Amino acid sequence: MRLLCDHQIFSSFRYSGISRYFCELFEEFNSMAIEWRVSCYFSNNAFLEELTPVRRFLPGTEFRGKNRILENINLIATRRALAKGDFDIFHSTYSKPYLPKYTRGKPYVITVQDLTHEKFPELPTAKREAAEEKLSIKYADRIITPSQATADDLIELYPEAKEKVRVILDGVKIPQTLTPVDGLPGKYIIHVGTRAFYRNFTTAAKAMRYLDKDIHLLCVGGGAFTASELELFKSLGIETRVHQMRLDESQLFFAYRHAQALIFPSLAEGFGLPTVEAMSMGCVPVLSDIACFREIGADAALYFPALDDRACADALERVLSDPALKKLLQNNADLQMPRFNWHNTALDTLKVYQELL
Repeated sequence: MRLLCDHQIFSSFRYSGISRYFCELFEEFNSMAIEWRVSCYFSNNAFLEELTPVRRFLPGTEFRGKNRILENINLIATRRALAKGDFDIFHSTYSKPYLPKYTRGKPYVITVQDLTHEKFPELPTAKREAAEEKLSIKYADRIITPSQATADDLIELYPEAKEKVRVILDGVKIPQTLTPVDGLPGKYIIHVGTRAFYRNFTTAAKAMRYLDKDIHLLCVGGGAFTASELELFKSLGIETRVHQMRLDESQLFFAYRHAQALIFPSLAEGFGLPTVEAMSMGCVPVLSDIACFREIGADAALYFPALDDRACADALERVLSDPALKKLLQNNADLQMPRFNWHNTALDTLKVYQELL
């Protein structure tokens, strides 16, 4: 089977959860007689670089509009690959649609990771990306979602797409070695990823004021704290207990292993990979009570109303103060982990391709 993927996510991001998702699939496809390729002339994506030789676009040079130029160049590569037609399945990697005149009757698959742009129109680029995704959903032959919660959201917004949707859970890959991290706080709760908009980080910060003074909050990724965040920490009296680090994958999993808990207060998610990553390391997730998290965390996590910082603190305190509860949740996580396996994700994705052929 010959699989063609487009350039979109590999033009836009050096690191991203979606590009990682596709590269995990590609790595599994290598042992499944699937000949995959990404239609781009250049890419700066770190995950793709690990799998296949790829020319980087102006490495070491940054300027406004660089990604837009790269996207336009790689769009030419994708349209040429589509026109040539030497593939069996076309799987688009992000929201921009492909009209039937470009896919030329070949099976067209998309993965919709979440519906955040539809749910939060105030997000930057939300209006454009939601409009693009609507057309992608219209033209695609199959739509993969990483959770039933995301599938339900999609079908509620686009009921005409119901028969196209297939739910395939994402996987998790534990690094072969964990790299120790210098400077970790003694006792800390970990937060991973961006903190802006619907990620609702303010609730996590406000919860910290109710916890013992020896408990710290470690934020991994998401960029340096903004001036408004620093002001918030100061107003809460927690400015010495909140830290930000940029860690590679092996360091991140080390940080999960030594954390007291994961805090994930998001208002919406499509899957929530940090939940599964934390569970794999014995780090108990404390999650906002949304459908996606209930599905993924199941009985291995504690939940709180998303905007209730006091309830968030209470859930964290339960994990911190009750070893028996923590052990029960860790044991439940061990039972959940077989659900999140990239090999099974790839096998189920292959079944979707075979349906179309």
